[in-house]
Amino acid sequence: MKKVRIYIITILLFIVSLTSKAQNYNNEFYLGMGTGLSSYLGGYFGNAYAMKVLSDYSDYYYYNSYNYSYDNNTVWSPIQFDITGGVNVSENFSIELASTFIFAIDGNIDPEFVTGNNGRYDYLDRNSRSQLYAVPVSAALKFHSSDEYGSGFFLKAGPAFQYTSEEYDRVREYYSYEYYYPTSYFTYLYTVSKSEWLPGFTTSMGLQFQLSENTMSYTELAYSYFNINPNNQTALALDRAPEAQLFAFNAKVFFSF
Repeated sequence: MKKVRIYIITILLFIVSLTSKAQNYNNEFYLGMGTGLSSYLGGYFGNAYAMKVLSDYSDYYYYNSYNYSYDNNTVWSPIQFDITGGVNVSENFSIELASTFIFAIDGNIDPEFVTGNNGRYDYLDRNSRSQLYAVPVSAALKFHSSDEYGSGFFLKAGPAFQYTSEEYDRVREYYSYEYYYPTSYFTYLYTVSKSEWLPGFTTSMGLQFQLSENTMSYTELAYSYFNINPNNQTALALDRAPEAQLFAFNAKVFFSF
């Protein structure tokens, strides 16, 4: 995963969202942003990238492909950021385009343990540091009702695609019991990665609240399904899982100028 490139693209999109004109439901166009709690659930993909709340995450670093050090961190995974825009086509119907940026770390993929010996040391190979960057993009038809204050219920559904980039490291741990105290160290072997667009659909329901003349808030429950054609060549979820199911509870704020 090209982390620096991904972060730059995400920041640029965030800046564009802040500088774009946004309008509420009293006008034709609207644009908003927000965040939420999301989790992939079900099957191998869900097991790998389900939400982890305040989990301990050990990150290791290599020096000349030898030795290692650990930083013990507390993380919330996945991290999510949303951008949504739309146009009213009638009093109760809108067409919306939405994009979500999802960062997941420390995925629970199959470690694929392999043991061996090189004469002096025994070793254990395994998969580690699984990471996911996903961008679900959807176009949905939205039905919304509203009272005299602009608040009400909404329901939407439509086609969706998810850009999915996944990777993990293959590492080897050497260990020896020749001394009084056992010794061990890691070496980095290689990285396995894959990127793919997944087709699917999304649906959601929620409530909208008029906060002020120029500000509207949304809370919604969303479900998205993305189809995968696995080949079982690696331990990646993109190669093992037949589908990715994303559940989310989102909060968004729309501004008008």
